[in-house]
Amino acid sequence: MIAVLVDGKPTHSVACTDRGLQYGDGLFETISCREGRPRWLPLHFERLRSGLARLRLPFGAFDALQAEIVSLAAQQPRCLVKVIVTRGAATRRGYAPAGDEQPTRIVSRHEWPATNACTAEFRVGLSEVRLGVNPMLAGLKHLNRLEQVLAQQACAETGLQEVLMLSATGQLISGSMSNVFFADDKGLVTPELRECGVAGVMRRVVLQSAAAAGIVVRVVPVELSVLSDAREAFITNVRLGVQSVGWLDGRAMPSDDYAQRLRRQIDAARS
Repeated sequence: MIAVLVDGKPTHSVACTDRGLQYGDGLFETISCREGRPRWLPLHFERLRSGLARLRLPFGAFDALQAEIVSLAAQQPRCLVKVIVTRGAATRRGYAPAGDEQPTRIVSRHEWPATNACTAEFRVGLSEVRLGVNPMLAGLKHLNRLEQVLAQQACAETGLQEVLMLSATGQLISGSMSNVFFADDKGLVTPELRECGVAGVMRRVVLQSAAAAGIVVRVVPVELSVLSDAREAFITNVRLGVQSVGWLDGRAMPSDDYAQRLRRQIDAARS
């Protein structure tokens, strides 16, 4: 059974009036844990703090949250720990918070997926589901994920491991569960996330690692034409790490040189 702590107590229940359930009023983090330790926890907390500030969600129990994450990760060879922070149970009806809500924190441990996705046959296509444009929420890992739910349903039906998603304005943004990088003659390019999308922790790790290795990464608006022009592509999230794409929207990718270099560098750091 999944190990779950809600506000520090072992339970699988939250209030039916919780605003995370009612309105998606909250944020989440998925943390990779190895050899009993959460990886990149400062980056997860940095993103969480930024999101809480932008949502004006008054959560301050970071010491307790960190202790719970560490406790669930302890003595686990490898696992995922998911953190959810909501505004808490509603104290009145309606979208607008009253201001006296008490935030809810949910920390759960999940087994590491048994399948190994890191193969040359990792297949990525293009989703028909578009991401809505909202700069006020861009970058945040908020609880409103229906676009990704729809994209993942179609992904499963087509036998793909991941699908890339465009914004409503036609810019390529990310995968349904990942960020994406492409290689060309100038180095690497990854989409900017000013209008929508999630600024992933592994994306941040890759940007830092690339800078340390002298690899040029351009963070710019990306057009759909990149799918036919790129000689290499890889996706990133904390579960897959740096995942080479072997097949992209109908064609085999000829290289994964950058992905291999970055993967070795990140694994050697063992953060």
